[in-house]
Amino acid sequence: MKTLREDEFLNWAEQAGFALDERYPHSAVLTFRPNPELNRFWEVPPEPECRPYFIASLLHLMGDWRSCYVWRHLGSWPDRADASRINDVVELRLLKGLALPLGTADVVEVARDELDTLITLILVTTIFGLSVGDDLYVVPNHGRYLLQTDHHGVVHAQFREPQDLEEWVQTMEAKGFPLPAEVPDDTFKQPPWISHGDG
Repeated sequence: MKTLREDEFLNWAEQAGFALDERYPHSAVLTFRPNPELNRFWEVPPEPECRPYFIASLLHLMGDWRSCYVWRHLGSWPDRADASRINDVVELRLLKGLALPLGTADVVEVARDELDTLITLILVTTIFGLSVGDDLYVVPNHGRYLLQTDHHGVVHAQFREPQDLEEWVQTMEAKGFPLPAEVPDDTFKQPPWISHGDG
Protein backbone atom coordinates (compact mmCIF):
# COMPACT_ATOMS: atom_id res chain seq x y z
CA MET A 1 0.00 0.00 0.00
CA LYS A 2 1.20 3.48 -0.89
CA THR A 3 0.01 6.85 0.35
CA LEU A 4 -0.24 10.17 -1.40
CA ARG A 5 -1.42 13.59 -0.36
CA GLU A 6 -4.97 14.57 -1.16
CA ASP A 7 -3.78 17.29 -3.58
CA GLU A 8 -1.60 14.74 -5.40
CA PHE A 9 -4.59 12.44 -5.83
CA LEU A 10 -6.82 15.27 -7.06
CA ASN A 11 -4.17 16.29 -9.57
CA TRP A 12 -4.04 12.69 -10.85
CA ALA A 13 -7.86 12.58 -10.93
CA GLU A 14 -8.04 15.76 -13.01
CA GLN A 15 -5.56 14.32 -15.52
CA ALA A 16 -7.62 11.09 -15.63
CA GLY A 17 -10.84 12.92 -16.49
CA PHE A 18 -12.45 13.45 -13.09
CA ALA A 19 -13.58 16.64 -11.43
CA LEU A 20 -15.08 17.88 -8.20
CA ASP A 21 -18.75 18.66 -8.78
CA GLU A 22 -19.15 22.42 -8.57
CA ARG A 23 -22.77 22.01 -7.43
CA TYR A 24 -21.52 20.69 -4.08
CA PRO A 25 -18.53 22.89 -3.15
CA HIS A 26 -18.44 21.74 0.48
CA SER A 27 -18.85 18.01 -0.12
CA ALA A 28 -15.90 17.12 -2.37
CA VAL A 29 -18.14 15.10 -4.72
CA LEU A 30 -15.97 13.35 -7.30
CA THR A 31 -17.44 12.69 -10.72
CA PHE A 32 -16.50 12.26 -14.36
CA ARG A 33 -15.75 15.28 -16.53
CA PRO A 34 -17.98 15.57 -18.48
CA ASN A 35 -20.48 13.61 -16.41
CA PRO A 36 -22.54 11.19 -18.56
CA GLU A 37 -24.95 10.69 -15.62
CA LEU A 38 -24.56 6.91 -15.78
CA ASN A 39 -25.02 5.93 -12.13
CA ARG A 40 -26.42 2.99 -10.22
CA PHE A 41 -26.25 1.73 -6.66
CA TRP A 42 -26.49 -1.65 -5.00
CA GLU A 43 -27.63 -2.38 -1.46
CA VAL A 44 -24.98 -3.84 0.81
CA PRO A 45 -26.14 -7.35 1.79
CA PRO A 46 -27.43 -7.48 5.36
CA GLU A 47 -25.73 -10.85 5.94
CA PRO A 48 -22.15 -10.16 7.01
CA GLU A 49 -20.83 -13.35 5.41
CA CYS A 50 -22.09 -12.16 1.98
CA ARG A 51 -20.39 -8.78 2.07
CA PRO A 52 -16.84 -9.79 1.05
CA TYR A 53 -18.22 -11.61 -2.01
CA PHE A 54 -20.43 -8.62 -2.87
CA ILE A 55 -17.48 -6.21 -2.62
CA ALA A 56 -15.17 -8.54 -4.55
CA SER A 57 -17.79 -8.80 -7.31
CA LEU A 58 -17.84 -5.02 -7.75
CA LEU A 59 -14.05 -4.80 -7.78
CA HIS A 60 -13.79 -7.65 -10.29
CA LEU A 61 -16.16 -5.81 -12.64
CA MET A 62 -13.70 -2.91 -12.76
CA GLY A 63 -11.57 -5.03 -15.08
CA ASP A 64 -7.82 -4.86 -15.48
CA TRP A 65 -6.94 -2.34 -12.79
CA ARG A 66 -3.45 -2.49 -11.28
CA SER A 67 -4.28 -0.40 -8.22
CA CYS A 68 -7.14 1.52 -6.66
CA TYR A 69 -7.05 4.87 -4.94
CA VAL A 70 -9.16 5.11 -1.78
CA TRP A 71 -10.13 8.62 -0.71
CA ARG A 72 -11.94 9.46 2.53
CA HIS A 73 -13.13 12.65 0.92
CA LEU A 74 -14.65 14.48 3.88
CA GLY A 75 -12.12 13.95 6.60
CA SER A 76 -9.10 12.18 7.96
CA TRP A 77 -8.63 8.54 8.82
CA PRO A 78 -9.46 8.19 12.53
CA ASP A 79 -6.56 7.82 14.94
CA ARG A 80 -8.35 7.69 18.30
CA ALA A 81 -11.57 6.33 19.72
CA ASP A 82 -13.70 7.07 22.73
CA ALA A 83 -13.32 4.01 24.97
CA SER A 84 -17.01 4.21 25.88
CA ARG A 85 -18.00 3.75 22.21
CA ILE A 86 -17.18 0.12 21.51
CA ASN A 87 -17.97 0.35 17.79
CA ASP A 88 -15.39 3.12 17.38
CA VAL A 89 -12.83 1.10 19.33
CA VAL A 90 -13.35 -1.99 17.16
CA GLU A 91 -13.30 0.04 13.93
CA LEU A 92 -10.03 1.69 14.93
CA ARG A 93 -8.48 -1.68 15.78
CA LEU A 94 -9.40 -2.99 12.32
CA LEU A 95 -8.12 0.11 10.53
CA LYS A 96 -4.84 -0.08 12.44
CA GLY A 97 -4.48 -3.67 11.27
CA LEU A 98 -4.71 -2.45 7.66
CA ALA A 99 -1.74 -0.10 8.20
CA LEU A 100 -3.67 2.97 7.07
CA PRO A 101 -2.16 6.45 7.53
CA LEU A 102 -4.34 7.12 10.58
CA GLY A 103 -4.76 10.72 11.65
CA THR A 104 -4.10 12.03 8.12
CA ALA A 105 -6.20 12.96 5.10
CA ASP A 106 -3.84 11.01 2.84
CA VAL A 107 -5.20 8.89 0.01
CA VAL A 108 -4.15 5.25 -0.06
CA GLU A 109 -3.24 3.40 -3.23
CA VAL A 110 -3.90 -0.31 -2.89
CA ALA A 111 -2.26 -2.66 -5.39
CA ARG A 112 -4.13 -5.49 -7.09
CA ASP A 113 -2.10 -8.06 -5.19
CA GLU A 114 -3.46 -6.51 -1.96
CA LEU A 115 -7.06 -7.18 -2.96
CA ASP A 116 -7.86 -8.67 0.43
CA THR A 117 -6.79 -5.41 2.09
CA LEU A 118 -9.04 -3.38 -0.20
CA ILE A 119 -12.01 -5.69 0.38
CA THR A 120 -11.45 -5.50 4.13
CA LEU A 121 -11.27 -1.71 4.11
CA ILE A 122 -14.53 -1.43 2.17
CA LEU A 123 -16.09 -4.07 4.42
CA VAL A 124 -15.16 -2.12 7.56
CA THR A 125 -16.74 0.98 6.02
CA THR A 126 -19.99 -0.86 5.28
CA ILE A 127 -20.17 -1.90 8.94
CA PHE A 128 -19.09 1.26 10.75
CA GLY A 129 -19.77 4.02 8.21
CA LEU A 130 -22.61 5.92 9.83
CA SER A 131 -22.23 9.41 8.36
CA VAL A 132 -21.14 11.13 5.16
CA GLY A 133 -17.70 11.70 6.71
CA ASP A 134 -17.14 7.93 6.69
CA ASP A 135 -17.90 7.47 2.98
CA LEU A 136 -15.08 6.46 0.62
CA TYR A 137 -14.33 6.89 -3.06
CA VAL A 138 -12.60 3.93 -4.70
CA VAL A 139 -11.04 4.80 -8.07
CA PRO A 140 -9.19 2.28 -10.26
CA ASN A 141 -5.96 3.46 -11.87
CA HIS A 142 -7.45 3.15 -15.38
CA GLY A 143 -10.17 5.65 -14.45
CA ARG A 144 -13.06 3.93 -16.24
CA TYR A 145 -15.27 3.56 -13.16
CA LEU A 146 -15.89 5.19 -9.83
CA LEU A 147 -17.17 3.45 -6.69
CA GLN A 148 -18.44 5.21 -3.59
CA THR A 149 -19.43 3.61 -0.31
CA ASP A 150 -22.43 5.27 1.28
CA HIS A 151 -23.55 5.44 4.91
CA HIS A 152 -27.09 4.69 3.69
CA GLY A 153 -26.03 1.04 3.28
CA VAL A 154 -25.35 1.09 -0.46
CA VAL A 155 -22.41 1.25 -2.84
CA HIS A 156 -22.66 3.61 -5.82
CA ALA A 157 -21.01 3.05 -9.19
CA GLN A 158 -20.48 5.61 -11.93
CA PHE A 159 -19.70 4.71 -15.53
CA ARG A 160 -18.30 6.46 -18.58
CA GLU A 161 -20.02 4.14 -21.08
CA PRO A 162 -23.62 2.82 -21.12
CA GLN A 163 -22.50 -0.67 -22.17
CA ASP A 164 -20.42 -0.95 -19.00
CA LEU A 165 -23.41 0.01 -16.89
CA GLU A 166 -25.50 -2.67 -18.59
CA GLU A 167 -22.80 -5.31 -18.07
CA TRP A 168 -22.51 -4.47 -14.36
CA VAL A 169 -26.27 -4.63 -13.84
CA GLN A 170 -26.58 -7.99 -15.60
CA THR A 171 -23.54 -9.53 -13.89
CA MET A 172 -24.47 -8.35 -10.40
CA GLU A 173 -28.02 -9.66 -10.83
CA ALA A 174 -26.66 -13.04 -11.96
CA LYS A 175 -24.55 -13.11 -8.80
CA GLY A 176 -27.64 -12.50 -6.66
CA PHE A 177 -27.35 -8.72 -6.29
CA PRO A 178 -30.12 -7.10 -8.35
CA LEU A 179 -30.63 -3.38 -8.46
CA PRO A 180 -32.94 -2.15 -5.70
CA ALA A 181 -36.53 -1.26 -6.51
CA GLU A 182 -36.63 1.63 -4.03
CA VAL A 183 -34.32 3.98 -2.17
CA PRO A 184 -33.02 2.85 1.23
CA ASP A 185 -34.65 5.61 3.27
CA ASP A 186 -36.57 8.89 3.04
CA THR A 187 -33.42 11.06 3.15
CA PHE A 188 -31.93 9.37 0.07
CA LYS A 189 -32.21 11.32 -3.18
CA GLN A 190 -34.51 9.50 -5.61
CA PRO A 191 -32.58 8.64 -8.80
CA PRO A 192 -34.42 8.79 -12.14
CA TRP A 193 -33.86 5.08 -12.86
CA ILE A 194 -35.97 4.01 -9.87
CA SER A 195 -39.72 4.21 -10.45
CA HIS A 196 -41.64 6.38 -8.05
CA GLY A 197 -44.36 3.73 -8.00
CA ASP A 198 -47.03 6.21 -9.02
CA GLY A 199 -47.93 4.47 -12.24
